[in-house]
Amino acid sequence: MVFIEDREGVFDASIDKVWKLVQAHINEGSKIHPIAKNVVTEMLNDNTFINSWNEEINGQTVKIKAKGTMFYPLGVAFEMIEGPFAGSTYLIYYISRPDNKTGVVLVGEFRSDSIDPTVGDEERLRSMVLSTFEKVFYEDCEYLKNIQ
Repeated sequence: MVFIEDREGVFDASIDKVWKLVQAHINEGSKIHPIAKNVVTEMLNDNTFINSWNEEINGQTVKIKAKGTMFYPLGVAFEMIEGPFAGSTYLIYYISRPDNKTGVVLVGEFRSDSIDPTVGDEERLRSMVLSTFEKVFYEDCEYLKNIQ
């Protein structure tokens, strides 16, 4: 398990536009993140959802499932239920900036069954998580360009 805090993300968009992006993930997840296939989002209530999708990882189709809770306008808390990071919990929160941009902070504890915890390979897990979130961040940035 590894604790990660990443404060480097900045969306070139206001907090209101970022929340439109958050909402768009409910119905347009596969448009925002093209690698995600068979995306299904089940709303449990106004703020909580379960999102599942298939993704090809190292030539194999992997089912990924996450539970998320939106805390408008603060951010979204996630619990990974299935997939390579199952058992991980994290929060993505947003910081409105005076330059009409929005800071993006990722903080959480991550684990992966595909990495043997007895060998203490925390740097490999950290690298996998940050690489995944960097890709997601850039896809979100691209989608934000089309939000009015």
